[in-house]
Amino acid sequence: MNVGQRQIIAEKIASTVRVLELLGFEYEVSRFKTARKKGNKSPRVVHVYAGDHRPERLRLRIYNSAAGNTWAYRSDGTPVKDIGTVEDLYDYLSKHPVKLKLRSRR
Repeated sequence: MNVGQRQIIAEKIASTVRVLELLGFEYEVSRFKTARKKGNKSPRVVHVYAGDHRPERLRLRIYNSAAGNTWAYRSDGTPVKDIGTVEDLYDYLSKHPVKLKLRSRR
């Protein structure tokens, strides 16, 4: 994976995080499985929670690719067919709201 591909993934992750913050969802961006000096080949996963960070409250796992695609899986492992881009993610989450408490980032 070259620098350009890593940059695309980073931009997609940032867009995903902006959508989640805009809609008020709790989320967590996973770390790399192993850190490499030349860069990491696997994209980070964004976990969206319904309330708190307990595994049973996991709502979605969102992935972003170097090709600019975004896709998601529900907590039971089934894919969300409506999500193919960050815009689709926004549409899906705005139609499926969950009342959440946002943590203060102070």
